[in-house]
Amino acid sequence: MPLPRTRKIGPRLLTLLAPAVLAAASLLLGPAAQPSWAAARFAQPLTHAVWRAGTDQAIIWSDASPGMQPLRLMRGSSTALQEVMTLAMVDGAANRYSWAIPTDLPADSTYAIALGTSPDIGYSGRFTLTSAATAPPPPGPPTPGPSAM
Repeated sequence: MPLPRTRKIGPRLLTLLAPAVLAAASLLLGPAAQPSWAAARFAQPLTHAVWRAGTDQAIIWSDASPGMQPLRLMRGSSTALQEVMTLAMVDGAANRYSWAIPTDLPADSTYAIALGTSPDIGYSGRFTLTSAATAPPPPGPPTPGPSAM
């Protein structure tokens, strides 16, 4: 007994059937997973940057998930960072925060910035804060030159 002939599906019929097949598959499999956002990547402060207490600095990041998240100042070794303070609650999509560095922060070379909540926390490289007292002195009056006679 010969096998029945199969009929080829034409491109037009395939185009009409594809949405129905996809809709049926989504009903059976459930909704597609939402994209997972990566932790923020910092452009500023740069690793080994030196910032002075009492100045305003721009903290700049990219690739953070949108929505309100804590932006925190951290301190310590790279394997044991401890939170010093929460700087602000920021929208991760803002990509920028202007920080007025308090004058009472101790000078240290183990500071870092953290953005996000677990498990999606991004960290800047470690940077140095110098005290406001180590600022260079303001320029004094001009030194008099030789007098003309």
